[in-house]
Amino acid sequence: MDTFALYEEARRRGTILAGHYNHNVRVQSDAGPVIVRVRAGEREAMDLTLWPEAAVLAAIDPYVSSAPRLLHASCDPEFQIHEFVTGRRVDELVPDGKPLPEAVLGDLEGFFAAILRVPESVLPPVPVDWPGSGDTCGFAERLLDLVDEIRHRDDAGASRLYDALGVPEDPCSALRVRAHGLTPRPFKLLHADIHRQNMILADDEHVAFLDWELALWGDPVYDLADHLHKMAYTPTERTLVVDGWERAAPDDCRVGWRQDIDYYLAYEAVKSAVVDTIRWGRRISSALDADKRRGLCQELADKIAAAGPHWRAPDPLPTPQRIELAVDRLT
Repeated sequence: MDTFALYEEARRRGTILAGHYNHNVRVQSDAGPVIVRVRAGEREAMDLTLWPEAAVLAAIDPYVSSAPRLLHASCDPEFQIHEFVTGRRVDELVPDGKPLPEAVLGDLEGFFAAILRVPESVLPPVPVDWPGSGDTCGFAERLLDLVDEIRHRDDAGASRLYDALGVPEDPCSALRVRAHGLTPRPFKLLHADIHRQNMILADDEHVAFLDWELALWGDPVYDLADHLHKMAYTPTERTLVVDGWERAAPDDCRVGWRQDIDYYLAYEAVKSAVVDTIRWGRRISSALDADKRRGLCQELADKIAAAGPHWRAPDPLPTPQRIELAVDRLT
């Protein structure tokens, strides 16, 4: 396999399948189709990152059969080649809020069982200042620091939009107090980005879990909360997934998890409002269709409303009309 030739072909074609931090291009190799995964250039960091994705995939290959196989990784130029999984992305099969195929729900339990048992010894080392295993408060504070950093980046337009929509200067103040009450749990490998776009239902009915660039070493309850936040499950499916996680998780991961998952769900609501004020603001600004703009404004209003109880939101909360007016004034 001429890996550099495949990389050049991917750059020429530029047919992006998915990805925020990486471009994913299907390319035909001598052995069949592969995915060439190329860094998307300079992108604002909206998530914590801990390790190079290729290092994670290499480490977990013997333990997580549902992760894509890494065929090649290059640092200069920066790209990876992954196996191509024949099937369809779950978001293409089933939109948010609609019932998922049984195969997806069943494989999620096995997936959590696998990643929660990946030995720490096979993973790349964490930074020396990363919280130690069991320091759930320290892990939560890392998550909160990211949100605060995003809120106060040197971006005058974003700052004015935050102010116009009532996003507080310190959106995480209440969550920081609550973090001290989290139960200590041993750290485990977290995918930290399991959602419909990162799951492929393969032709043989197994699910492949993609995009390991945001993998973390931390509180396993966070991975479940992050997943629930991003999936828009029906109530029945949510119960099935939570019960499956509880069966899959080792005993020491389940200590105090039921009260602490609400904390991480609150965190995800706050983070989503802070991050998506920027992302949705840009999407609203560039949308030409009036119905599309109104829909995006409603979505952002819903996100801010969901965060409101966790950051002492102003009264009244921004309406879609107020959001559209604020975006138009700033562009």
